[in-house]
Amino acid sequence: MGMLLVWYIAAPVAHASVELPPVALSGVPFTVKGEKLPPETPVRLEFTDAHGNRHVPLPQPRTDASGALEYEVRLSLSGVWRYQWQVGDTIGEGQVRFIPAWWSLIPPLVAIALALLLRQVVLALAGGVWLGAWIIAGADPFTALLRVVDTYLLNAYADRNHLQIIGFTMLLGGMIGVITRAGGLKALVRLLSTRVRSDRGVQLSAYLLGLLIFIDDYANTLFVGATMRPLADRFRVSREKLAYLVDSTAAPVANLALIGTWIGFEVSLIADSFKAAGITLEPYWAFLLSIPYRFYPIFVLVFIAWLLWLRRDFGAMYRAECRARTTGKVLADGASPLASYESAELLPPDHLRGSVWGAVAPILVALGGTLGGLIYTGYYGALENNAPVSLRSILANANSYVSLTWGAFGGSLVALLWAWLSRALSMREAFEAWIAGMRAMVLAIVILGLAWAISDVCQQLHTARYLVQALQGTVSPAWLPALTTLTAAAISFAIGSSWGTMGLLMPLAIPLAHSLTQGMDASAQQFYLVATLSSVLAGATFGDHCSPISDTTVLSSIFTGSDHIDHVRTQLPYALTVGAVAWLVGDVATGFGVPVWVALLAGAALLGLIVRVLGKPTPPYDGNPHESD
Repeated sequence: MGMLLVWYIAAPVAHASVELPPVALSGVPFTVKGEKLPPETPVRLEFTDAHGNRHVPLPQPRTDASGALEYEVRLSLSGVWRYQWQVGDTIGEGQVRFIPAWWSLIPPLVAIALALLLRQVVLALAGGVWLGAWIIAGADPFTALLRVVDTYLLNAYADRNHLQIIGFTMLLGGMIGVITRAGGLKALVRLLSTRVRSDRGVQLSAYLLGLLIFIDDYANTLFVGATMRPLADRFRVSREKLAYLVDSTAAPVANLALIGTWIGFEVSLIADSFKAAGITLEPYWAFLLSIPYRFYPIFVLVFIAWLLWLRRDFGAMYRAECRARTTGKVLADGASPLASYESAELLPPDHLRGSVWGAVAPILVALGGTLGGLIYTGYYGALENNAPVSLRSILANANSYVSLTWGAFGGSLVALLWAWLSRALSMREAFEAWIAGMRAMVLAIVILGLAWAISDVCQQLHTARYLVQALQGTVSPAWLPALTTLTAAAISFAIGSSWGTMGLLMPLAIPLAHSLTQGMDASAQQFYLVATLSSVLAGATFGDHCSPISDTTVLSSIFTGSDHIDHVRTQLPYALTVGAVAWLVGDVATGFGVPVWVALLAGAALLGLIVRVLGKPTPPYDGNPHESD
């Protein structure tokens, strides 16, 4: 069997190319791309199996006016098929492996299962990447193992955006190293101790700081985690609970914020999807309308407030908190924190009291540098794209990765200079502490690289397309927001990226909502459209919180000094609880006509009831060891 598609042209076309993915899923669409082809020309492509049999030819697509080609093909085939494309006298060929669609779920699910089972996230992620490389290459397992290093990890670290995240993480690690060695965190803890007098106060402070630092989720995890970690240790708050507080305020707050690094990305996705679907609703207004329907980010913040107000926890988190309060062990026996700031090369001398400004000034500079970078890159980006200069256009055109790197670099410089000028450290000691702080990030960088690698594997295996297709067909508009949330959560859980999920799903979900609501009145159309795009944004955050391969989950473990698997294991029951309430009381109920304000109030009340019924009172601790020992 095979498939034909050819160009008719008189002469060879230099540098013409047609590209197909090396692996395709049987019954799932894949994309055929071409470039530098004759404009507005019919295209023909031929597939043949190992025996030379041909598939029924597909309708011939045409290149556009620029000579580019992009269209989707869906074939229910299996095994290796060769293809040949032709443009006049120019001929090219290659091969595609067709595999069962469900195979695309195996690598991420195996990686997640191994991470939870073995409690060795590096081995689990490497195993998932290796399995995915084996499926993609179809070769022997040893060759696939080599591809893990020479292809997937190399590509993960070579990506410019990924390098900027690595640079940001390393620079911030160095900054924390200097602040710690110079006694800045020691002084900050001493100051906060005069205001915070109990474990409850520590948790409330972490929660409020998480709400205040809304500009970026990465920045949030760093500043809240690094600032509150020493104080949490002093008042016997488990590292697992601190990591949960940091992780569950960072992305939700950034998701809901009206200013920050997320909004430009979100609005640009909405605008592109609206344009493709022919929707005239203003994208920024649609973004604002969607905020009340983002049930998971809203409910997770409400859920934390209930936990703190009622002083209760349940499940694995309750056991972790009881361990920390009664024994003083903020980490479980055998735990392996992703980053450690307790090494001898980072601990300040006993006689060094440190300066609060030695900790606060670098953090403020890092925050200010990030904000300034967003304004700077957004302003010139708007001018370059001929967009009107406004707050909205500045945020939409800002480069968050560059801005974060600038902020971290400025914070590192200030930390070094402050430690030297205040004579807390010599320049040599300060530089050694800076290097030690970066060195503490090595394991985290390895895990981030593997997480990006498995995301690349999922992209090549079309995991997201398969999950989206599973929902397509006869879907009632009333169920569309709820099903979109489940799809977004599944994709985000599998690939470990909320932004990646938004980018994959938004262009598919919005046209689907638009087509399913044709014939409805304008208000109903707008509701289902807004509710669906809200489900993409909220579901992506929900799946990201549940995934051990999420970069923000990893960063939360890094900056709070938590064992990563312990963080995931204790956070998962809470995330699933909030996700279930958000889905049932939020997405399902509003899809069938319940007013959004009723859903919000009912969901908040139900979460409080769950905490009250399932939760158990955690032992209090006010700094006096005799209170809990």
